Amino acid sequence: MRQITATVEASVPGETRTSSSQNSALPMLPLPQFLGLSDDQRRGAECVWCSESLTAETARDLGERPSPDGTRMWPRGCTPCVREEALRVSRIHTRHCPRCIRNTEACPDRRALRDLALEGRGRKAEQ
Repeated sequence: MRQITATVEASVPGETRTSSSQNSALPMLPLPQFLGLSDDQRRGAECVWCSESLTAETARDLGERPSPDGTRMWPRGCTPCVREEALRVSRIHTRHCPRCIRNTEACPDRRALRDLALEGRGRKAEQ
């Protein structure tokens, strides 16, 4: 929980994003503990959350990420897990973001997380 809160809070105070696309929300999704990930999860062959084998069609690229050992990793997630994580982070974000709490202006982070969660809705049944 500590990593999630830090990730969400880091994207809130005074930060503006130029894009509200789903891809801008992907870096906001925290990853599971590095030590608990397999080599296949670290290199993107398996979903970082459920360990499902991924293909180009089923994978969502989560972007290059630093790892605690100083190396880089390229994690990916399956559409259902990315959707669930986006929903979870969105709920946390809206409870802590001053813009979302006041609800006086559009919050690009909330919009991007919502778009990411909604994008995967129809795909769960397809997979």
